[in-house]
Amino acid sequence: MRTSFALLLTLLLTGAALGQQPASPTLVSLVTQLQEQDGALPELPCKEARRTLPQLRQRYQRGLPAGATCYLTAVVLNEGATPEPVVVLVSSWQAGQVAGRIVRVGPNGQTVANAPTDFAEAAVVDWLLLRPDGSEEGNYLGKFFDLEERLAALSSK
Repeated sequence: MRTSFALLLTLLLTGAALGQQPASPTLVSLVTQLQEQDGALPELPCKEARRTLPQLRQRYQRGLPAGATCYLTAVVLNEGATPEPVVVLVSSWQAGQVAGRIVRVGPNGQTVANAPTDFAEAAVVDWLLLRPDGSEEGNYLGKFFDLEERLAALSSK
């Protein structure tokens, strides 16, 4: 009985740890910006992300470098059946279908990837590849939003 309890506790703690991700400033910023986004997403960064998506898919399927993490931004239906752009930690990507966990920013500023989702690759509007050293590839929407914020700050001075 004691062994079963210890095994169950280990599984629960391991599952919780899998859901929590390191608080990458890039990832936190992107998730926050998407949550605050009103209206349609900007077309130019999405167009560039879609153009480069096939190369990322090939790299993902061949195997990413050790420690690299793949995130996709996709427009999926939320609980209210309303399209919503979300960042997804990718767990599998095969035959045009993606499965993963939706990333949210918790009250402590940590990212949490708990809600499972799956969607067609056609729903992808951006991608982000994070390396262990903090460097990134992709993130066209995040870079666009950051530039927009900096320009707005300059014009308000």
